[in-house]
Amino acid sequence: MAFAFNNTIQNIRLRFVNGSAGQFFQWWVEELRNAMPTSFRARMQYARRRLLIQLGEGDISLAVDDAASIQSLESFSTEGDVQLQQQRIRELLQQHELTEVSRDLLLPDAVVLRTQVVMPLAAEANLRQALAYEMDKHTPFQAEEVYYNWRILNRDREAGQIQFELFVTKSEPVVAKVEILKKLGLAPTGVDVATDERPLGVNLLPDAMRHHIINQQARVNWAIGAVTVFLMVFVMAQSLWFRKNQVEEIEEAIESVRAEAMAVQQIRKQIDDATEAAGFMQTHKIQNGYKVEMLAELTRVLPLNTFLDRLSLHAETTQMQGKSDNAQSLIELINDSAHFENASFRGPTRLDTRSGKEIFDLSADNVLQDAG
Repeated sequence: MAFAFNNTIQNIRLRFVNGSAGQFFQWWVEELRNAMPTSFRARMQYARRRLLIQLGEGDISLAVDDAASIQSLESFSTEGDVQLQQQRIRELLQQHELTEVSRDLLLPDAVVLRTQVVMPLAAEANLRQALAYEMDKHTPFQAEEVYYNWRILNRDREAGQIQFELFVTKSEPVVAKVEILKKLGLAPTGVDVATDERPLGVNLLPDAMRHHIINQQARVNWAIGAVTVFLMVFVMAQSLWFRKNQVEEIEEAIESVRAEAMAVQQIRKQIDDATEAAGFMQTHKIQNGYKVEMLAELTRVLPLNTFLDRLSLHAETTQMQGKSDNAQSLIELINDSAHFENASFRGPTRLDTRSGKEIFDLSADNVLQDAG
């Protein structure tokens, strides 16, 4: 049950860190850190120091890592009275304000196996469990024989693969060194790998074996931060409450004149409706007035021996279909009118055997389109 819960928490954390929201949050924190005053950033960096411990055959070396550089503190023998050594270490840590910083045991690079591994991207959420199953595939050891961790190198989402560097070391020597450090009052919070330049920044120590240091200053800072957030929320809530009261007062004032405003609105609506009706009639009159004028002009232009079977009046053209004794003369008669131009037949004329007249289909462009 606990294992399944931890896997769920791990999945959520990885999705957040690797997603766009996590990347934006990391960028935002970095920009916020860069915007801080130099003195404040220096104090933050000072609080993030860590103690580096190297344990040899009968001797121990202590150094402090402030992310910018590594400063050696002291080296002394581990042989002798344990209580005296514990007292010496406590005084050294108090002198350099290192009692509440993390402590990392550094292993020589030679005792740590490093190899690159490619696995399906879906395995990232349960990568430790997946590596435990396949440890003998990627290293000469079984999972229960070693302590291990990894560092992500690349996520290929198109190929669905994740590439990472795997760090593995035998667990028995590490356990022996951790027991020695516990006797000296230096129970480590992590196990890192020493290189020529600086530690790799990985933690090979299992969670169950990591010593948890309570940073009282950090607790105070968190308490101050919590109080600050509470005060901000309180001020925001108070501001919203005041605004709500102001809105209620405004609504009451509006309600007092609502009836008068509605009456004015009703009168305005009646005026708008009457204006719209008058405008519609005027527009309809303007749009259709030219048709009467066009019809009157055709009555004047067409000869008495011409009859229309169909007349179509449009905004730009007039189309006529009918019978005439001399259809060809109609083109000249219509073009001579000031209301028409470009008269032409839309098809050949033909003889109506019953009436002896010519059947025509004629179209002309309108010159007068508006009666106004």
